[in-house]
Amino acid sequence: MIRRDRDRSAIVTSTIPLTIATFHGELVRQLQQSGYAVTVVASPGPDLDRIATEFGVDVRPIAMAREIDPRADAVALRQWIAVCRQIRPQLVVAGTPKASLLAMVAARATGVPQRLYYLAGLRLEGEHGVRRGILAAMERVTGAAASVIVGNSPSLVARSRELALFDPAKLTGTRPGSGHGVDANHYSPRSRDDRLAEHLGLEPGIPVVGFVGRLTHDKGIDTLLAALEILRGRHVDVQLLVVGAQIEPDSETYAAKLRSASRVALAGNQRDVRPYYALMDLNILPSLREGFPNVVLESAAMGVPTIASDATGCVDAVVNGVTGLVVPVRDAEALAD
Repeated sequence: MIRRDRDRSAIVTSTIPLTIATFHGELVRQLQQSGYAVTVVASPGPDLDRIATEFGVDVRPIAMAREIDPRADAVALRQWIAVCRQIRPQLVVAGTPKASLLAMVAARATGVPQRLYYLAGLRLEGEHGVRRGILAAMERVTGAAASVIVGNSPSLVARSRELALFDPAKLTGTRPGSGHGVDANHYSPRSRDDRLAEHLGLEPGIPVVGFVGRLTHDKGIDTLLAALEILRGRHVDVQLLVVGAQIEPDSETYAAKLRSASRVALAGNQRDVRPYYALMDLNILPSLREGFPNVVLESAAMGVPTIASDATGCVDAVVNGVTGLVVPVRDAEALAD
């Protein structure tokens, strides 16, 4: 059991534990090295148990609905307030929209002095109408409850200011780039694994374009599928390799669409994506919104160029014409070209 010094306690949270396991391990380690006893709060699941073992932290499961769910959110907020009162942290660091909303409100209500909202994208950018308005209101509440807001790319900070979502005095950005980064020694060029390619059903001699990410609307899967159809109509022969978790409400719908398309290999979620990058000739990210896409850094470190949309966040990750190409968001013709 970790000895807890109440004056040096910190909570790190995201809606699902996979986000912390994948992106925030270095943050947790640095907090521990700075003398904080760290508690990780996330929705329950095997990944949360793994975080407790691998990171050496206390964990607190709180079920947090990723979608708008007032009843479930009210239950989660009460649990959050109880956790903050029990731990009495000096610092709460929150990422992902729902966990950030709940954590920042609970932390402010219980007098936590340092409340950092780690802004890694704006969900409202992929929405319209009433839903967009609700998501914008949620961002404003989260920002009002936070003591500092850190956007993880210059374009994300600029977009947040343009939309007047947050107090400008609270809003800052990571310098010079992402808040995560990648280990360039770990993600380094490697030889193609022909046995893996055969297992996935990829045919030799046909270019492989890859997509790494969650199967969801915001990642621009519709644009990607439309671009593939355009290429088929032009008799351009390509294969698509898709690597990523199916954890969103619309994931199965997109998985079904991809399975029904020709020459598409679905590899599912992979803890080690390096062998899959090594099979790709191009990495594709047609996202509608990002914070700062780590997959672009990973593929670049492995020598694979990226074609990305000009959405918020994506434009910060690709040097157009050098490390890849940038095309207009939602433009299937430009992506196919």
